[in-house]
Amino acid sequence: MNSTYFRPQPELFGLRVCKYIRCSHDGQVLHGDTLEAQNALLDEFIKVNHMILVDTFVDEALTARKKFTRRKEFVRLLDGVRAHNFDMILFTKLDRWFRNIGDYHKIQEILEANGVQWKAITESYDTTTTNGRLHINIRLSVAQDECDRDSDRIKDVFAYKLKNKTYLSGSLPRGLKLDAEKHVVIDPEWHQFALDMFDHFESTCSKRGTQLFLQEKYGIRVCYDTVVRYLRNPLFMGQYRDDPEFCEKTISRERFEHIQNLAIRNVRIRHTQQFYIFSGLLICSSCNHYMTGTVTYRTLADGKEKTYKSYRCNFKAQSKLCDRSKHYREEYVEEYMLQHIRPALSSYVADFEVTAAAAAKKDPAVEIAKVERKMKKLYDLFMDDLIDKASYRKEYEKFQTQIDKLRSCPAAPVRNLDSVKKMLSDDWETVYHTFSDQEKNVFWKSFVQSITVHEDGEMDIVFL
Repeated sequence: MNSTYFRPQPELFGLRVCKYIRCSHDGQVLHGDTLEAQNALLDEFIKVNHMILVDTFVDEALTARKKFTRRKEFVRLLDGVRAHNFDMILFTKLDRWFRNIGDYHKIQEILEANGVQWKAITESYDTTTTNGRLHINIRLSVAQDECDRDSDRIKDVFAYKLKNKTYLSGSLPRGLKLDAEKHVVIDPEWHQFALDMFDHFESTCSKRGTQLFLQEKYGIRVCYDTVVRYLRNPLFMGQYRDDPEFCEKTISRERFEHIQNLAIRNVRIRHTQQFYIFSGLLICSSCNHYMTGTVTYRTLADGKEKTYKSYRCNFKAQSKLCDRSKHYREEYVEEYMLQHIRPALSSYVADFEVTAAAAAKKDPAVEIAKVERKMKKLYDLFMDDLIDKASYRKEYEKFQTQIDKLRSCPAAPVRNLDSVKKMLSDDWETVYHTFSDQEKNVFWKSFVQSITVHEDGEMDIVFL
């Protein structure tokens, strides 16, 4: 670099300084604002003016409009200001420092309180005079406006792309891919992988088990976190951002939402390799936290080892903040459920049908249409001078209040209970006793949302 680019300023000699460098996007690289270019200019300025470099702060790929509290290096710089580690902050141009007027003035107060100055080495500013401060505010306003306009243009481009079903990110889960127009389509090569993933998780309710299954079947390394992300990716049900019909569905929305509900109550594979029938279902009535399975081993008189599985309040075990210390044997919980599930389900189906029938009789849409017809008749009376304006307004407001209330009414519940009714009519208990513990867990989770366990062992069953 040309050593005469900067002219020496004797009043700066010997000052302790730090460098602040920021580059937010590729466009700035084209205009010579790369991190390397800024660093080289600052080094040259420090050398010419015999300054003492104390520290360097680099915020890469961060806009100057971003809140300063989210710029990590900037926060570290402020710590140095408060510790009086340097006398002056150097940057190449004002827009490398701030494009937000409000934040600029907040930081300026901190700098002045700690006797720290700043300098844009390729521009000339004066913070000691009214005209100088006005000039800074004008420059910041222009920079902020440019940044906002860029942001608006980007938002418009994104909105246009989304309207045309164009995917905005390049990363997609296995089972989906981009076509030539960047539309998300099903990838025939990995379509079965996605189906197997959802099928296995739905049949086991275990994310870790699904991960191990996919690794073994497809001979590839699949991370646990990747499986978790795939299972909850709405693209598989055809949704992206706010568009529910963005792309072709791998699975239906209803099934996807059911899987999300199962994922909340994920069965964890422990080192003991024990599966608990009611894992992710039992809730302590004392603190509303989930109960977890635990196992104890006993050696019988004949030398055989007996396994006893039970459930305890996990909140009590971890924090001691719950008073429920009682354990509930798995055999007891299972027997209780088998004895009470039929009458509980029958009562649930009856209550649901009564509620649905009552809601259907008073369909909000139908009632709103009736009120709107009355409003039209009221308007005709007013136009024919049969009622005055005050009477019209009073009645109109009354009808409008009725419409607002009707719009806030819940719609009639919609759910197909055919499978539940079939289960009530079948002898499912006989088949149930042939299930493994993992299959029993999947069975209960297919129609039970939670089971609240009371101190005395009574249970409240909540259905999906």
